[in-house]
Amino acid sequence: MRSTVRRLAVIGAAMLLGVGVAAGWAASASAATAPDAHLAAAAVTFTTGNDNKDFDTLVRAQVETPAGRVATDFSDVGTEYKDNSVRGPFMMRTDTGVTAAMLSSGLVRITIDPVGHDTWHFSYGLTLFFSDGTSFVIQAGNLSLTESRTQLTTPFTLTTQVAVPDVIGSSPAGAQSTLRAAGLNAILANVVDPTCNFINLVKFENPGAGTVVNVGTTVTITVGQRPRICP
Repeated sequence: MRSTVRRLAVIGAAMLLGVGVAAGWAASASAATAPDAHLAAAAVTFTTGNDNKDFDTLVRAQVETPAGRVATDFSDVGTEYKDNSVRGPFMMRTDTGVTAAMLSSGLVRITIDPVGHDTWHFSYGLTLFFSDGTSFVIQAGNLSLTESRTQLTTPFTLTTQVAVPDVIGSSPAGAQSTLRAAGLNAILANVVDPTCNFINLVKFENPGAGTVVNVGTTVTITVGQRPRICP
């Protein structure tokens, strides 16, 4: 809420920049999102508490990848967000080239640019929609931004899942490469192969081929070793 009104010079606004991290937040998914699913759309809703956002305070919401690429963007100015009101959902500009894998550890950034003094108490909900039909919701509450603390961030983890590729019969190096390409880790084990059909090749994998697991899961690949006598 404004106590005085004055136009800030650009240099003054830059000096007032403050950054915080959202304390109370949660995230949930409708279902596991495939790593290669593309971001299709996004929407954000703001719920204002007992201190409004002034009509001439610009608000911006962005989702960023760990590399700093802006995946979604929304800005609004000229609208008062009144006490105890809900504004939205607002559709966000979306970079459809961003995949779920690129958002495995993303960041929501909420920024205000007030004209003079403004204190805004609010919560928000932001939904990411993906090309495979899944969605991911990020919520944060009990937030506050002011002319001296104009930005806050909410980190989130988007868990994606993938089917374990079939690496039976592959060389250890080839199996590891295939698993890494799928976003999985690999650990090697050895077993004597009495059939001599899998000498220096992958004889078993656990979890098995086709099992749907979280990206980052470790798959044990067991390599056949030559027995003393082959049949």
